[in-house]
Amino acid sequence: MKAITLGKLAQIIEGQILSGRRTLLVHSVNFAKPKRLKKEQVYFYSKKVNWSRQLKAIRQIKPLAVVLPLEASASSIPHGIGIIKVRDPFAAYWKLAHWNWRQHAVKVIGITGSAGKSTTTAMVSSILRSRWSMVKTEGNLNTFTFLPDYLIQLKPHHKLLLLEMGMKSLNNIKKQCLIVKPHIGVVTNVGEAHVGSLGNLDIVVKAKQEIIDGMRSGGILFLNADDQRSRKLNVQNFMGQVRTFGIQHRAHIQGTNVRFAKNGMKFEALIKGKRYPFFIPTFGIHNVYNALAAIGVARAMGMSIGEIQKGLAQFRTPKMRLQLLRSQSNRLIINDAWNANPTAMIAGLQVLRHLTRQRPAVAVLGDMLELGRLTYPSHKRVGKYASQLKLEQLITIGKNARIIAKTAIANGMDKNKVKICSSHGEVVRHLLRAPKNAIIYFKGSRKLHLEKIVKRLKNHA
Repeated sequence: MKAITLGKLAQIIEGQILSGRRTLLVHSVNFAKPKRLKKEQVYFYSKKVNWSRQLKAIRQIKPLAVVLPLEASASSIPHGIGIIKVRDPFAAYWKLAHWNWRQHAVKVIGITGSAGKSTTTAMVSSILRSRWSMVKTEGNLNTFTFLPDYLIQLKPHHKLLLLEMGMKSLNNIKKQCLIVKPHIGVVTNVGEAHVGSLGNLDIVVKAKQEIIDGMRSGGILFLNADDQRSRKLNVQNFMGQVRTFGIQHRAHIQGTNVRFAKNGMKFEALIKGKRYPFFIPTFGIHNVYNALAAIGVARAMGMSIGEIQKGLAQFRTPKMRLQLLRSQSNRLIINDAWNANPTAMIAGLQVLRHLTRQRPAVAVLGDMLELGRLTYPSHKRVGKYASQLKLEQLITIGKNARIIAKTAIANGMDKNKVKICSSHGEVVRHLLRAPKNAIIYFKGSRKLHLEKIVKRLKNHA
């Protein structure tokens, strides 16, 4: 955040200073994160966080000042800490975010899609960080609710705002774009994720359309040429350049000669008639698509082919997304447990198939949530695919994942190799019987917390 005085802060958020020097310089603020509170920050109260937890942090850390609602008592705040009273601390936080956003002229890149947006964002960051100082989305904090956090982080040296634009409902991406108006936009694909909350795939398309309609005039939009549902996106009124990436169909950034290598994927990108070799240190054709989108964005930002090659080679897979680990008993673990939808689960199983040429393969698959009316056919689709993989063991956990198990058996998989589980402990017991040289793949929706099983297995001798 641009440095301001406590008096200026109070003016921006339309608050009243009850204590504290108006000339006190403020460099950083904290909204509703008492565990991350620092002495040099101004802390904004949140009604969604237990007040005793917030007060404990305030008393221990003694920040510069606190922003409280009008009805809150200030008597419990230790002497020496500045106090500002406002009608609504969250609204005040947004006012500060808007103000700070207006102080900076930065390029904005917005990346959305049903699958691959986090990895694509990480790849873009890996390439651009050598030249651009940036603020970027952290973890899965990618909806409109978290946008003020990133706007407030902007400082004079930042030149880029890199946003992964997630959503849980219509108008979420729209509201983000109304504020930041991306210069460059990416739709990785349009798939089944969020059908449960939105209703059907047509509404998912409508939700992704929001980034196209919300970009600034003269912007550059990247679409997946191979994704059938992305063709439903309306670009007729888009006042900028539309560029494509893909493998199967002709595209501006065309992937060719895609192959699995020892430690990742090798491929060539055909750009304006010239072929350039690339390597990414992660597996899966779906990740090649993510890399092609990242290449397109980097070229639009003026990066050279050499810079892009180096940036992609240095890319590190985000946590719990095809993360390769090794247990104490030497089993190879593929932790892909961040979240799940049928397209992503099948893509992960394809990686398992390629990595287990001469080794036993075990798949631990959990429920895929938020699919609504597509829940049954989606799990059935995964089960049919799993039956073709010659797995040493298929282990499922969750009510919906039973459909995967039963479909795999119905399609010819040996029922003795299929285990239907209802608890983490039960899954672990089956996994400990797996061959010592097995490769074990984990995939399921966030609510199943499969990473807890991964941790137990990893630490087991």
